[in-house]
Amino acid sequence: MLTGAVAGIGAIGLGSTITAALAEAAQPDPVRSVTAAYTGSGRREALDAVAARRLPAQSRVMPDLSDPGPARRQREFLDSCESWLGTLPAHRRDLAVSALLDLWVLSDELPAPVAGWADAWRYVWPRDTAFSAVALARVGLSELSWSHLRCLQSVQAVDGSFAARVDPESGLPPDDRESQFDSLGLVLWAISEVHSVSTAAAAQFDLGEFDDLLRRTTRRLFDLTAHGRSLPPVGPDYWEVGESQVTLGLAGPTLVGMNSLTALTKADGDLWRRLGEDAAAVLLAADDFRATFTRTFGANGMQRYPTSGGSDSAIAYLPAAGLVPERPEGIYALEPELLAGVWDHLEQPAGGIKPGHGWIIDRSSWTPSTSLMGLGFARLGLTDRAESILDWLAEHRTSAGSLPEKISGDGDPVSVAPLSWTAANVIITLDELYGRRGGASS
Repeated sequence: MLTGAVAGIGAIGLGSTITAALAEAAQPDPVRSVTAAYTGSGRREALDAVAARRLPAQSRVMPDLSDPGPARRQREFLDSCESWLGTLPAHRRDLAVSALLDLWVLSDELPAPVAGWADAWRYVWPRDTAFSAVALARVGLSELSWSHLRCLQSVQAVDGSFAARVDPESGLPPDDRESQFDSLGLVLWAISEVHSVSTAAAAQFDLGEFDDLLRRTTRRLFDLTAHGRSLPPVGPDYWEVGESQVTLGLAGPTLVGMNSLTALTKADGDLWRRLGEDAAAVLLAADDFRATFTRTFGANGMQRYPTSGGSDSAIAYLPAAGLVPERPEGIYALEPELLAGVWDHLEQPAGGIKPGHGWIIDRSSWTPSTSLMGLGFARLGLTDRAESILDWLAEHRTSAGSLPEKISGDGDPVSVAPLSWTAANVIITLDELYGRRGGASS
């Protein structure tokens, strides 16, 4: 999804050299879409600003659509979220509905959400789906969350790997880009989180339905980290570029996944017997990876690479997934001051952040990184900073009300909108601030 890191191998495949990436960075980034909606053609389409003028407020369905199905499904979706929306203060409901509709239009009648509706984004990324599943569970749609996770189980390879992205209809990857190791840890986190939320809401789901996914994922995680004694293999992360060193964007989600294995062990005492693993060995591997992470990334300022590379917004994966000091049962806790320092290093002219110190020389703020940091701040208890980020995201939506992928240095939405990962981050952040911390206020 992220287009234009220094190695030049963005998610839409533009270029493969630093020269090409810098040339791209020097060009204005057009607004490819301001939202996605069902149109009079009967299809879901990415809309430009002109076409979106006819779209009713807080809707992703054009008024002249002859098929009543999309409008009915949109209404039913929002109705099912009404109880959760009631926990929010009045000044946050507009943003919340925008994020919910963005997530709805990118997932309606699909096996899992796509990243966006413009052509190059119209694929299912396991990373995005993990966050979307958690967001849907948080608003009370656990069954829909589980269905999206079932999709990931169905497209997982026998060796436990996930393709970087897959076509939502065929379940097949559209190209031969390398598998991304961060998917393993983030999918484990999503299963653990959705199970926890579902159980708290008395919506019981049998973890046994995901035994195949859990078995394959855990074995690959252990095989490629020597049961937690080494860092994951070198490969691309959310920057979608080639790398010569393992990144925080892979090591952080791996730590998150190991922590989730400990949570799943407590949630299902019969889990590891069913999967042919020993519970004590699983917990030991999680502890060993914590030690591995601590003596590498943790000992060197949590930079993009184990000992260098500068700040990286991937640090926010840890608190976003609950690895915070107030939860001592976790295998690692990130201190609030460290996250705040990374934000300050990465802040851009328009007010959001770029993905990392080594990102291309442009002035854009990237909403996936910005919103992930907002979620991290919320879970760390830095509510003022989280609220400020929500304000910024709300103010920089497109003319149609959708959350875009990027904001230019001049403060204008650019690239594509909506983006499912950003929408999911906003929903989870709102739930952290209000749904889980005392309900609505005026």
